Amino acid sequence: MVEAVDPYLLLNAAAQLFGKAPSELDEAQWQEAVALAGKESLLQARILESREADGIGVTQEELDEALAGLRAAYDSHTAFLEDLLKNGMNESTLTSAVEEKLRVEKIMQVVAEAVTVSDADVEAFYLANPDKFTHDELREARHILITINTQFPENRRKAVRARLKKIAGELQGRPGSFADLALKHSECPTALEGGVLGKLPQGKLYAELDRMLFAMGEGEDSAIIESPIGMHILRCERIHPAGIVPLKEAADSIRDHLLQSRRSSAQKQWIRSLFASE
Repeated sequence: MVEAVDPYLLLNAAAQLFGKAPSELDEAQWQEAVALAGKESLLQARILESREADGIGVTQEELDEALAGLRAAYDSHTAFLEDLLKNGMNESTLTSAVEEKLRVEKIMQVVAEAVTVSDADVEAFYLANPDKFTHDELREARHILITINTQFPENRRKAVRARLKKIAGELQGRPGSFADLALKHSECPTALEGGVLGKLPQGKLYAELDRMLFAMGEGEDSAIIESPIGMHILRCERIHPAGIVPLKEAADSIRDHLLQSRRSSAQKQWIRSLFASE
């Protein structure tokens, strides 16, 4: 099973293909891992020899950080060294391999960063894909939750309902106090944000809450509702009718999508160009 192949690349290929170390592979798996490592070795060499690689280096800090991350997976430095030896490496060869890998990643990033997306590109995508920017009716909501737990007297069903009735009375007396009362009384993590559940389409909440929320008017507080996790009071803060997401709101996500897609394409095209003369 001995092949002239970079042990670091072979280790990565075996993990990528089979989730195993090279020593754990059978003959067929070994040959497949060797083939992949060979392709990666050739690709890496072409990238490092490219014009774009000029002036691209790795700092000692970056290299030390990457190596520290690898060592952190082991209980001891001895175990780390033993595993290196088992996979045909030592600290020196690993350091060289990791440095090359980091250089390759930086070069690929340089290629990607040459790609830009203009405001006109964003607008053109928005206008060409109207179906991607429609939304169903959305409702902004808050809630106050008290959980039901028979182990605690104050959280038994009857006590929970009584506590929420008292809170409902306070809401009637102080209509603008929902956020403060959620912070004070709610047992949901959203209490820290005044009970905010966000901007919700139908079907995101428990069925009991969902039905109530989408039957409420804007600015309305619900009666006490029981769900599988406890009892709630809901507030429908705002209703957003079904419609089209404005370009201003969609622009950032469109730009990110176009950048990711175009940068990936640019990298693939650039790699193909490295082998164009063959």
